Amino acid sequence: MKAIIVAGGKGERLKPLTNNLPKPMVKINGRPILEYIVTLFKKNGISDFIFALCYLPQSIIEYFGDGDRFGIKIKYTFENPNFPLGTAGAILRAKKLITDTFVVTYADIIRELSIKEIISFHKMSKNLATINTYKHLGDNYKSSIEFNKDNYITSFQEFQTEQKLEKGFNWSNGSFYIFEPEIFDYIPHNKKSDFSKDIFPKLLRLKKKILIYPTSGYFLDVGTKENLKKLKDDLKFSLLTLGD
Repeated sequence: MKAIIVAGGKGERLKPLTNNLPKPMVKINGRPILEYIVTLFKKNGISDFIFALCYLPQSIIEYFGDGDRFGIKIKYTFENPNFPLGTAGAILRAKKLITDTFVVTYADIIRELSIKEIISFHKMSKNLATINTYKHLGDNYKSSIEFNKDNYITSFQEFQTEQKLEKGFNWSNGSFYIFEPEIFDYIPHNKKSDFSKDIFPKLLRLKKKILIYPTSGYFLDVGTKENLKKLKDDLKFSLLTLGD
């Protein structure tokens, strides 16, 4: 199975760390964020990757190459950095490389997840798409997903600004998707589109079933300086183990 990792973000909230470095190459304990993500996939038996690049791609290519020294295979696709096409538009360039079920995720998220289990869950359902959701236990959240007893989405909301979480927890988008190749039919060409803001709402309007795989393990979007510090602290105090 192939995994597409969308790794083209500028990392505006991490400046000046990302002035001359793409966000996925910011290092934690001497290793780029993207390497930790690749390691998680490899542990789960996936070693065939497509990196969807945009901002300062050369440093990623120079570090990872064809993937051989990491025991994996990597192919690259590229967007025009002056006209980025969003999280969904970014994967269209990989369409010719995909012939079967595949995974999409982003290069700025550190998580605990059994990828093998979510893939099995998806394949048993025979649906177009499966989305991982996580328990958001913080004060603020940017997405809210509701689903029924059969784990199908009934409501998907992505907010422009963070919403206040009054109590308890909220199921949020874990930005980890399993798709069938048919998903490409719903992504517009040469037009910016995001999965959360455009594609998933479109699928729901078309009465397409989207399955949810809820988890409660560690999840952190390392897109801010605050979260980067939190990740380092969590590693320091053994709240999370990252390694081979």
